[in-house]
Amino acid sequence: MNILGHIYVEATIYNPIEYVEYVKGLRSLDNVRKINLKALVDTGATFPALPIDKVKILDLPVLGEGEAEIATGREKIKLALAIVQIEDRTAGSYIMVRPEKTTPLIGVVVLEQMGYKVDPATGKLIKGLPLML
Repeated sequence: MNILGHIYVEATIYNPIEYVEYVKGLRSLDNVRKINLKALVDTGATFPALPIDKVKILDLPVLGEGEAEIATGREKIKLALAIVQIEDRTAGSYIMVRPEKTTPLIGVVVLEQMGYKVDPATGKLIKGLPLML
């Protein structure tokens, strides 16, 4: 979906521990905590970002802190771990924890892991293969 030059995608964010248990056959996908949301595709962002209230709902494990360059300058941020799904593709990634009510973002790491590219002419994601350069 392209709104005024911005590209949004429907994404599902999963609790990574429960998702791995699903992959191992230890629980059903219905019993994995997840959130379906509309996220802004930001090719200038490295990692996806979620507001803290969504991180808490999913009980995402916070693995530490790091310094990041954000729109207002450098800031210490918490890094959580999650599984991100767009259409039929999934990727595990750090998630930048942001303040409540901030727009969820999809960054380039997840896009590249899934093999997506942004088509600037159409404002849509196009499927390709992950790069192994």
